[in-house]
Amino acid sequence: MCGIAGFFNLHNNNFTVEINLLEKMQQALTHRGPDGYRIWVDQTEGVGLIHRRLSIMDLSDAGFQPMIDKNRDVLVMCNGEIYNHPQLKQQLENDGYQYQSGSDTETILYAYKKWGIAGLDQLRGMFALLIFDFRTQELFLIRDRIGIKPLYFSLQGGILSFASEIKALWELPWIKKEKNPLGIYHYLTYLVTPAPLTIYQEIYKLPAAYYLKIDKHKKVHFTEWYTPITPALYSQSEYEKNENIHVRTITSMLKESISSHMMSDVPYGVFLSGGIDSSLNVALMSELIDQVKTFNVSFADGPEYSEISWARKVARRFNTDHHEIIISEKEAFDFYQKMVYHQDEPIADCVCIPLYYVSKLLKDAGVTVVQVGEGSDELFCGYTSYVRYLKTYQRYWQRTQRYIPAFAKQALSGLATRFFSDKPNRIDFMSNWAEGKNLFWSGATAFSEEWKRLITYKNSVKFDPILEQIYPGFDQSFNSYAVVEYHLKNLFKLDPHADFLKSMIYLELKQRLPELLLMRVDKMTMATGVEGRVPFLDHIFVEYALNIPTSLKYKNGQTKYILKKSAEKILPQDIIYRPKMGFAAPTQRWFKQGTYFKPFFQELLHTKKNEWETLLNFEALEQLFATNQQQGRDYSVQLWVVQNLVAMEI
Repeated sequence: MCGIAGFFNLHNNNFTVEINLLEKMQQALTHRGPDGYRIWVDQTEGVGLIHRRLSIMDLSDAGFQPMIDKNRDVLVMCNGEIYNHPQLKQQLENDGYQYQSGSDTETILYAYKKWGIAGLDQLRGMFALLIFDFRTQELFLIRDRIGIKPLYFSLQGGILSFASEIKALWELPWIKKEKNPLGIYHYLTYLVTPAPLTIYQEIYKLPAAYYLKIDKHKKVHFTEWYTPITPALYSQSEYEKNENIHVRTITSMLKESISSHMMSDVPYGVFLSGGIDSSLNVALMSELIDQVKTFNVSFADGPEYSEISWARKVARRFNTDHHEIIISEKEAFDFYQKMVYHQDEPIADCVCIPLYYVSKLLKDAGVTVVQVGEGSDELFCGYTSYVRYLKTYQRYWQRTQRYIPAFAKQALSGLATRFFSDKPNRIDFMSNWAEGKNLFWSGATAFSEEWKRLITYKNSVKFDPILEQIYPGFDQSFNSYAVVEYHLKNLFKLDPHADFLKSMIYLELKQRLPELLLMRVDKMTMATGVEGRVPFLDHIFVEYALNIPTSLKYKNGQTKYILKKSAEKILPQDIIYRPKMGFAAPTQRWFKQGTYFKPFFQELLHTKKNEWETLLNFEALEQLFATNQQQGRDYSVQLWVVQNLVAMEI
């Protein structure tokens, strides 16, 4: 794990690689790689690269990057891990490639030499890569299949600039820091800006499973190199008959994934909430090593979110080396501005705070690698909100869309506007129904389209040729449904018969998982010099889980039905079937009666008004805050979204 950054001259005729700029870039990423750094420069090609190292595999100097083969044909830099490195290394050595290190980055180097860019298909892991081919004069920036690792880039000034975090790009004099109204508009709905946009003009994040290619003529190309949508292994009827086969397959695949994710030359552990996902991580890992190191975080002022007793029960059951931390609102607030800094652009998920503190606890205990349970809820229908969507779709949405005429739907939608004038999300629900839009947009939304009309001022949108090149045909207007529409159109090209839950999961894999959930893990673990790994999101496991039918994911009133069945021989029954609590922070309490966050939000509205008033209606935001103070009203999600945005230094 590490941080990578650099730049490559495309069309700047008077360009010289300046070492001092690379030094500033590496300093901005020190937290991602506290074990040292290297700078690499090629003035002839106009290339400057930096790599900050967090030593995980091969702790010797041989593991430093960039790596170049002995013939100087190919250069590689990697942020991530390749979990099938041992198997690929053996294969490549049999083919005559001679390793100079034990690093998995060297495996990427030889995989590219052997197979070209098709070598990506051989890699099993998480990664953000740079590959430069001296022979063809081609450069690639690559993001892994699921989007576990981030990679940002810009083409400003006739130069390709890139980095693991946006903050490194601000060190370059040709990069402008300017708000992106379209990115901000989408952020207000999705709690994060959807890729490839960011909240900054002309700063992009490479979407999951995409690569950027610069050819020998210095032209830019974008390619989606992977999709999780694969042909079903069996017919649906055979799936229904073979519940036991699924139970055995899930168990064996998950155990194999957890085992491969343990590849490390440094100590590792598990974030343990005491829920089924983290407990499965602990249970299966304990079959492979003598004692698992486990870590739990809870809030002193948030007992409704505390799972500490469940975590302790699992820790005792599997005899782990268990560590805990309990944090207060003051500790959360003390970290808040640092959190905003590490996010680069707002990730409006309050879980970032406990994630940071439990990561710091882990690092202080001498552990550098941690496994987390991200992805399980999405793949196996683990949220009660998913169940509500499913039931609404099956009972009402699907049938009424088919049988109620358009004019009748529009009339009912108009009535809703009158009756729910103070509930904009309900107005949008009816409007979406009347217009035949998809019921599900994301597992996490804040402001609906109607609501944003009340709190935002829409500036003109400039056509973005880079956005069009990456996502051809993407609607570039102020319309957050465009994100849903674009991805669903691609899904139904790949799988015309995808059912409603599969479409929900696909949308989560394209948006919420890579840009919100996985980014909060990456940014908060890396802020402490820790590597987070996600065994539930091994791409082979994802492909398998996508083809398990809905009827086995939600059955007999049970979310995650088939995963829970798989866990019955591994975990205690009360752990498997206890009510889901969710990993969160007590933001509702903080905004209503908090000692620190409540006055902080009010002060932000005062101090940041001049900076943001061309985009946000501060009178409406002040009213939202006031309404939130009323009994029975809770707009803490929306307030957190606004706070994380206006707290940014732009």
